Amino acid sequence: MTGTGLLLAAALRRDRLTVVLWVLAIAGLWAAGVGGVGAALDESARRGLVALLAAQPALLLVRGAPAGVGLGAVVFVSTFAFLAMMTAFMMTFFAVRHARGDEDAGRAELVRGTAVGRWAPLVSTLLAGAIELLVVSGATFAASVALGLPAAGSLLLAAALAGVGVTAMLVGLIAGQVFPTSRAANGAASVVVGAWFFVRGIGDALGEPSADLTRVVSAWPSWASPIGWGTLAHPFADEPWSPDGTPLLLFVAAAVVLGAIVVALEARRELGRSLVPERPGRASGSALLGWRPAGWPVGLTGRLLLGAGIAWALVGIVLGVMAGRVVPLIATGLDDNPALRAFIEQLGAEGGGDTEATFITALAGMLGVIACAGAMQAVLRLRHEEQAHGELVLATPVQRSGWLGSHLLLGALIGVGTLAAFTVATGASLAASDAARWGQVVAIAGTHLPLVAIYLAVAAALVAFLPSTVTWLGWVLLIGLMLVGEFAPLLGDAWAWIERASPFHWVANPLADDPDWTGSWWLVAIAAGLLAAAVLRFRHRDALV
Repeated sequence: MTGTGLLLAAALRRDRLTVVLWVLAIAGLWAAGVGGVGAALDESARRGLVALLAAQPALLLVRGAPAGVGLGAVVFVSTFAFLAMMTAFMMTFFAVRHARGDEDAGRAELVRGTAVGRWAPLVSTLLAGAIELLVVSGATFAASVALGLPAAGSLLLAAALAGVGVTAMLVGLIAGQVFPTSRAANGAASVVVGAWFFVRGIGDALGEPSADLTRVVSAWPSWASPIGWGTLAHPFADEPWSPDGTPLLLFVAAAVVLGAIVVALEARRELGRSLVPERPGRASGSALLGWRPAGWPVGLTGRLLLGAGIAWALVGIVLGVMAGRVVPLIATGLDDNPALRAFIEQLGAEGGGDTEATFITALAGMLGVIACAGAMQAVLRLRHEEQAHGELVLATPVQRSGWLGSHLLLGALIGVGTLAAFTVATGASLAASDAARWGQVVAIAGTHLPLVAIYLAVAAALVAFLPSTVTWLGWVLLIGLMLVGEFAPLLGDAWAWIERASPFHWVANPLADDPDWTGSWWLVAIAAGLLAAAVLRFRHRDALV
């Protein structure tokens, strides 16, 4: 273990700013939720909100299953799934950055060449991750208690976040040993975290609401997700330390199993190697690789983004099949509860669309964020290629604006293709039970195209104007503004202006009798302006900035 303390100090110093940002994001979101709901909603209003949540499978999918009408219970069901997902991403990114990322950059080899023990890098990474996770969960606990919530429930909340974080960190370490690059490892770990969120959502959407609509008993899929284990703890229910707390014991079992896998892989793996070896390139490239219509390196860009495009499309297909399979189950469950169906139909008449369509819309909303992420990633990849191979690419007959244009073109294809994959998979899955929904599914998915356009433009603007920040600012603008759109309504009318700052707020409601497309057209117009400015700037910017 020689050198463990020094490596631990170096890791903590390296992440000091990152930890502060995560504390502000996670503990700050919890504190804002508690303060906003406490100020805006009395017990009667919270009861109405919980009843609405319990009666709508689409809201259960996104938010979670409620367990009471107290302030803590309402804020927990409104925010915990997102807090847990943010914590999971924090820890997977941490694990990959300090393991596979250091190997990719050559830092791990330099460290191993000094007087450090065989297990010092892994142990220091685990200790640093535990400390950073303790800081985040501890700040959340402190904020919760400071705002007047029960200490026992606040501690259980912090424990649930810590359990999700430890599990995610171990998944990230495994991904770093399985895959040959940090990009592939981060992608695989992110897919796992996304699966946790969606599996938990399906379990809650299929849950059984109580007669008074103040509680929902989640279905079995919630038990298959670490995020679901946290939500099942219900820390602010009437008896938070009752058997409802036993799901947290699953985190202990998961940590033991995943930790053993990490140790076994580390003991057998040679530095720099991976279980999935990186494939050697072909002796000669395809003719399409050099395809450059009008100076646009479309062939090269397409080859670089092929794997990512297929992965995003597969996510769309999986979510579409999920929607097609779950919608009939929701309809069957409502048929068994006529009173609940009547209540939901009344809500649907007010908001437009029936329960099944609302559920599809909720899934499509999540898919819209994923499509934006895929499109934005394709454009942000240009910055990496510019730094790694910029001089080589620009030494060929390639126009600078064409280089950016090829990434924009492929990014648009990935975003639209992800939405199209979801649409086709959903429609095909529903064809046997409800073929009339094809047009509705197309309309629901189509409303997210302006979001894809705006985030393509945002990514292009970042690459052109702020190239040193593209690795993090783009994702902050995507995830941060998505969360603003989700949680601003909980903060009361005084914070309505924050909600209007989110592009997701302006997406038209395709289920309304007369959808308002004004916001969508404004998004398209803003995207066009940003794209024009980005192309002009990129043409004249130094490639090595």
